[in-house]
Amino acid sequence: MAPDNGSDSVRSVARAFSLLALFGEEHPTRSLNELVEAAELPKTTVLRLIQTMGQLGFLYTRADGRYCLGPALIRLSRAVDLVWRLPQAADAGMATLREQSQETVNLYVLEGQSRVCVAQKEGPQNIRYVVPVGVPLPLWGGASAKVLLADSRPNLVDGALRAGNKDAAYRAWFLEELERVRRDGLAVSHGEREPGASSVASPLRAGGHTIAAVAISGPTSRFTSDRVAELAALLKDAVGRMEQSFAKDMKGEPPGVPWEARSAAR
Repeated sequence: MAPDNGSDSVRSVARAFSLLALFGEEHPTRSLNELVEAAELPKTTVLRLIQTMGQLGFLYTRADGRYCLGPALIRLSRAVDLVWRLPQAADAGMATLREQSQETVNLYVLEGQSRVCVAQKEGPQNIRYVVPVGVPLPLWGGASAKVLLADSRPNLVDGALRAGNKDAAYRAWFLEELERVRRDGLAVSHGEREPGASSVASPLRAGGHTIAAVAISGPTSRFTSDRVAELAALLKDAVGRMEQSFAKDMKGEPPGVPWEARSAAR
């Protein structure tokens, strides 16, 4: 009887995607040694993956011998931009909120066991807080994480706390924070994930689900109690208008709004 190679095939696919994930804004190109070291895979395995992905157009070998993402991903990137592009009114709402708050405004969604910033309007001040767009961030802390988890399955909350190696006392406090989000429709954090960074976040809801978290973030020194109250009022007003925009756009199920389908899938 022939052996079942299904698990080997899945492992190869996972390795290929992990190799692609090593490229980004900070590392647009990689050498073979860099890929081997970062992927923690045998050199022969990395070479085999590079050859296969190169033939498919997902990786490209430059004249200097370094590797970069291939032309096949240009088409995929356009598709990603199409389905993840915010409705015009929602994008304008984030821009207005940035101007009103003078701080960075982000929109986060759940992605597996992480949260990912899919849209960002950087604050205009010299000292500001920004996050990398498209990079997974943990769910065990932060205002946007609490907003996303407040409307999620209990096992996702448990997994997030385990991933952060949080103890029973932290768990009890965190569950109280989630209940506060459900009650007030708002979350606040001060240095939970990164010292010196604060955030105020509110759920963006559509179809009876939280589809994203909208957050205003900046240095903790500027996020006093009075300022947090002001930002919370601005945020709730802006999110209300964004929800109206999303509801209107979803009626026609345009290709640019995947949020509702992603939320329902949870």
